[in-house]
Amino acid sequence: MIYVFTGNGKGKSTAAIGMGIRAVGAGRKVLMIQFLKTRELTSENKAIEKVEGFNIRSFGRKGFFLPKSELEKRPKLKKQGIKPFSQIDFKLAKEGFDLAKEVGQSKRCGLLILDEINLATHFGLIDRKEVLDFLKKYGEKLDMVLTGRHCPKEIVKIADLVTEMKEVRHYYRRGVKAKKGIEY
Repeated sequence: MIYVFTGNGKGKSTAAIGMGIRAVGAGRKVLMIQFLKTRELTSENKAIEKVEGFNIRSFGRKGFFLPKSELEKRPKLKKQGIKPFSQIDFKLAKEGFDLAKEVGQSKRCGLLILDEINLATHFGLIDRKEVLDFLKKYGEKLDMVLTGRHCPKEIVKIADLVTEMKEVRHYYRRGVKAKKGIEY
């Protein structure tokens, strides 16, 4: 089955981790593949490392990155230190997606979490059609959770469950920075 957590609100990755912990509790092995994230910057990795049967592989690099076109439209982001994607980002995304395909073929886990794959697809780091083909091929045989904003409509159509997290209010809009242990 295919489960999607998308939207502009908080809690998408957290919901996926919750499903992962529940799956481990039921005796299933879990693999979380993180796109656009690095182990060093996400606190959940430290906790999950202690959970037997729940593994995380991260395919991102330190810092915040967006497509060059996004930064040109919003120069304020560039001033905040956000940098444009480079070839390394495409390479890392491909490595992460290649691992997902290996898992699909081998069925070596009971739950596959593709964290931020929606955003990686939206930004063009991973081909949308490839992701769709992968989901159609393995979605019946393997439970998969996809997270991230901007979930493609084609994926929403074939998913078995779609939850949209909606931001109603966020302290970031008042200038409060992201909190370690809460956002990362």
